[in-house]
Amino acid sequence: MSIVQIKKWLKIQDKLWLAGYIATIALPFGLIFNRGVAETCVAIIGVMFLANSLLNKQWEWQHDPVVKIGLLAWIWLLFISVFAQNITESFGVSTPWIRYILLYAALKNWVFTRLDDIYTLGKILAIMLCFVVVDTLWQYVFGASLTGHIRDSSGRLTGPLDNVKVGIFMAKILFPVVGIYLFFSSIKKNKTGIIGSVFLLIITIATILLTGERTAFASTMIAFFTGAFLLAITERRLIKTIFMVIFIIIIESIFLLKTQSHVQGRSHQFFEVISNYLASEYGQLQKAGVLIGWEHLQTGAGLKGFRELCHQLFISGVITTENLHPHNLYIEWLAETGIIGLFLFVSIVFCFFYKTIKYYFTHRGIEKLLPIFAISTLIVNLFPFMPTQSIFSNWPTILLWYSISVAMAMINIVAKNKTISILR
Repeated sequence: MSIVQIKKWLKIQDKLWLAGYIATIALPFGLIFNRGVAETCVAIIGVMFLANSLLNKQWEWQHDPVVKIGLLAWIWLLFISVFAQNITESFGVSTPWIRYILLYAALKNWVFTRLDDIYTLGKILAIMLCFVVVDTLWQYVFGASLTGHIRDSSGRLTGPLDNVKVGIFMAKILFPVVGIYLFFSSIKKNKTGIIGSVFLLIITIATILLTGERTAFASTMIAFFTGAFLLAITERRLIKTIFMVIFIIIIESIFLLKTQSHVQGRSHQFFEVISNYLASEYGQLQKAGVLIGWEHLQTGAGLKGFRELCHQLFISGVITTENLHPHNLYIEWLAETGIIGLFLFVSIVFCFFYKTIKYYFTHRGIEKLLPIFAISTLIVNLFPFMPTQSIFSNWPTILLWYSISVAMAMINIVAKNKTISILR
């Protein structure tokens, strides 16, 4: 678009929507450079969305099962805070938790209602992901990224971020970005776009491996192979292409494993943890989470309560290590919100998978790309047997909900838009 076209486009947009859309684009950049910016973007999206709903009396989004269960989960988080180990801390986290549900509802039902808008987002996020990949690879080769970040003392990479979490950032952004760009490139029969999408997938997976983030790489590979399998069984004409991409990714992974000592070291540590998981740090923390959840089955220990009770278990010798959270989404919900809180979270997860799987079976041809990449996104974010960051910490939780919300919006907008056939 030219400058004149952009100005014309800006003039005709609803100002509330425009603010929400700009915040949606800016949010992942905030996750990279400034957490406060990301939080501000989430707040802007939520407030603008509610204002639009109030002004235009558009409340249909409340009928979404995820929204309904999410609201119940929010009420439950507030309720259990009364019985929390640290009441102030628990209320401090649970009160603004509703912003994640509003983020999901806004992106799915308001920000992305037109094909062009989500396609534009896909292109911008693709450029952003390319930048993150280049910056991270530069850091791997030269020791410092283009953005001035020094490689971590552990050998792990940070890329443009200020901590060792660039791998999980790429992993959670990868499938929505590639899904959007590959889908629209396929519809428009843009061979350059198709090849570029596949290349971005391949190079990003290699970069995630080089970061040394074992969970990010393992969850990405599980998601990739699941998506490849689902695509292969429905689009047999693409089997050769799919196997070629699989072959390239396997070969590049083996090559990096054989030639890069850093990758070898991290892989060795990974297999050590897997081979004796219960005795590992992650196994001990999850043991603590289960014990705390069992002892506080009705209401949990309250948000931020795990850290206090975990310390007590460590002092008493029940576990051999301690930390702020159990490094597992589901165990953290059990430990800090009780069995009812866990049930509500699992219900939200079920709704996500149910919608994407249903879309997968009810659509044909190229439209199956959307649920396949959405399923891959859900696996990266919600696979139950992976050590994770805290589900109640703002950075990882914003990333999780943003990633999933974009993937679900991608399905929703195309499912409702009849003009998709015109693009074919």
